[in-house]
Amino acid sequence: MPSLSLSNSSSKAYNRVTTICINNDFSSATSFTGTNATAGVSGNRLDITDSGSGGGYASRSFVTHIGTTYNYSISYISPSTAGHLKLGTSADDGTHVNMAVSSGDPGYGVITGSFTATTKATHITLKITRNGGNQKWDNLTISENN
Repeated sequence: MPSLSLSNSSSKAYNRVTTICINNDFSSATSFTGTNATAGVSGNRLDITDSGSGGGYASRSFVTHIGTTYNYSISYISPSTAGHLKLGTSADDGTHVNMAVSSGDPGYGVITGSFTATTKATHITLKITRNGGNQKWDNLTISENN
């Protein structure tokens, strides 16, 4: 009977594939839920409107691994309504990121950064600070930092 020559080399290098947690261009639907606000898709953008009480927001959660660093990128389209971009351990929590967004700070356009997860689920919140205000967002991507 012929013998098989098998080997297990620990010197092999494997490239890790980047894990994408969220990749949403808002072309058809959104998984964001509004709290004191409505959240939907309009013109291929996430459209959030405060209910009039102030402090309305849209949020969603995603799976993360404790101690792993994640990169985020999102386009803020409507600079006339101030608000906050938050990433944290629950909805409307800015434990990891709590960034004011308005026409002056940081302005509108693409916002990028990174954070390190401390829980198995992380929440992204897009908050409106003006009663009855409206915000539009686009091209949200959150991925593991390799």
